Amino acid sequence: MVMICERARKNGLFLLFAFFAFDFLLKKWYNYVTLRKGWSMFQINDIVVYENGGVCTIKEIGTPDFVKGNELYYIMEPISDTSGKLYVKIDNQFIIRPVISKDKALGYLAKLREMEGTYNRSDKLRNQEFKDALHSCEYDQWLGLMKGILGEQNRREAEGKRLNMSDEKVLQRVNRLLSDELSVACDITKEEAKEKILNAL
Repeated sequence: MVMICERARKNGLFLLFAFFAFDFLLKKWYNYVTLRKGWSMFQINDIVVYENGGVCTIKEIGTPDFVKGNELYYIMEPISDTSGKLYVKIDNQFIIRPVISKDKALGYLAKLREMEGTYNRSDKLRNQEFKDALHSCEYDQWLGLMKGILGEQNRREAEGKRLNMSDEKVLQRVNRLLSDELSVACDITKEEAKEKILNAL
């Protein structure tokens, strides 16, 4: 009876080891094929827009050293901070999209004066609307957000007041997102991109 139990225990350990070994090899094979066949949505050196990091260059696709499993990650470098790195799983639920085309960007700017700005008088609703617009990763929504805050800034300045701190931070962030993407889309400097956006208002 003891020998039967011992043999069952060993067989169980062997099966457990075999399962984990198979799972490990399967993930390695999947990662290899994914990279070899180019099945990931983006490739190394692509410039993309990531909802939590703005405009980034994909520097590597692989498994970072700090990850215990074998999942593939996009290892990205924000163009506004080349000393930083972002690690995003290939099968993540975040929004990652290509940079918009030059024609589409200029088309949005051409309509900017007629575009309605986003600015809710309710602090609670406004903060949620700002958050939704920023995370939408949509260039036209970013433009509407910028225009709305600039309109509030002009109104306050006419009354001798300053824009509140939270709105100022959002304005700085959305200005960076807009100018970074436009600079890539139109192959111009960030300063030229900022000037082009302001001239469109």
